[in-house]
Amino acid sequence: MWLFHSHAYFDHGVPERIAEARAFMDLVIRTFAGTDHLEVHGFTPFPAGPHRRGSFEVLFTREVFADYVSWLMFSRPPWLDILVHPLTGSQLVDHTRRALSLGTPLAIDCTLLKEADARLFAAGRSEESIIEGTKTHGRRRAG
Repeated sequence: MWLFHSHAYFDHGVPERIAEARAFMDLVIRTFAGTDHLEVHGFTPFPAGPHRRGSFEVLFTREVFADYVSWLMFSRPPWLDILVHPLTGSQLVDHTRRALSLGTPLAIDCTLLKEADARLFAAGRSEESIIEGTKTHGRRRAG
């Protein structure tokens, strides 16, 4: 397994939490600026896709998995809940059975994940081929 995602969830209905989440996202960027194995992705201050709360995503490789996840364990604010999962292409399994949570595990809308998996299956992509494909991806630069 090469690539992972983390989704940092916050209460999008509270303006202070939005500002604090943005500040924590900036802290992630500053803390991991020296690595080319981590990218911070879009800040979404409202529910989107399968995620029922505001969030931001971090894409990272196994090269920094231990450093990043252990840093999150000790550095995340107690009001920020984080879902960590691999990126194999099996959206439903990655976001559920293969995931780990820091803070309170939050429900996600599995309907969209099932639809994404169905599209891959219809295209003839197996979970194994997707996992193998992730091994051939190169390094990703920090955001």
